[in-house]
Amino acid sequence: MPLTAMRQFEAVMRLGSMTRAAERLGVTHGAISRNIAALQDRLGFILFEGPRNARRPTAAAEALYLDVGPAFERLAIAMSVHADDDRRLRVSCLSTLAGRWLIPRLAHWPFGDDIELTESYADLDRMLDGADLAIRMLAAGTEPPPGLVAIPFMVNESGPVLAPGLDPLNARRLVSRSHPSAIDDWIAGTGRALGDPTAPRLFDHQQTMIEACLAGLGVCVSQRPLIEPDLASGRLVAPHGFTADGAAFTIFHRAGEPPAKTRRFIRWLRDQGGADEQP
Repeated sequence: MPLTAMRQFEAVMRLGSMTRAAERLGVTHGAISRNIAALQDRLGFILFEGPRNARRPTAAAEALYLDVGPAFERLAIAMSVHADDDRRLRVSCLSTLAGRWLIPRLAHWPFGDDIELTESYADLDRMLDGADLAIRMLAAGTEPPPGLVAIPFMVNESGPVLAPGLDPLNARRLVSRSHPSAIDDWIAGTGRALGDPTAPRLFDHQQTMIEACLAGLGVCVSQRPLIEPDLASGRLVAPHGFTADGAAFTIFHRAGEPPAKTRRFIRWLRDQGGADEQP
């Protein structure tokens, strides 16, 4: 059985392109293309069609994936469940939350377990992108993806912040590509004016947007947990406070009873986020 080719086919179907599959699997685009061609010869039918830079799966490929996808998913879950519990705990976390909230707290992690932290905004499925736990946002009224358990550990509060001395009505707007409508959403929700709308400055990540705000370059709408130390030190001020929108920072793990190491981390994270103190 051509397992390598089948694994690459599964990744192409799951991720939507050979390029993304190659990046995820750490191989070249050409290697995947050759293995897919060999798999087609073995099966006797075409899996992908269309121009080279925009190939799409055939109906036969979609039918094959219905069987192949769950099979590889079960294998990955079985390996995770039966792996030695002494191995490190793998945690996938939103990038800015990892840098500005989680990593400083890991310095005081009270247990001896080794935490392997990766930063990601990727959508979740039962694979958790190879992690044991994933930390993402869960909007109000939203169900977790199939096969996952969601445990909220910190409410999401956001509001405008800026360096002391700046005028929140006239400061330049700062926005990030990950949350480009943050200021507009806040204005729509509160009815207040905020910032100069004529020339907003766009940043790739919230991390760099917050750094620009700290440097006095303008006003942004930020989630409170990301800038708590800056508020406490007075480097940033929040002229209108913060408002909860019903969303929550949430831990996701695969369905079933997680290992002891995972349960310890979940309890610790809930304590850090004040989950037991929230209404």
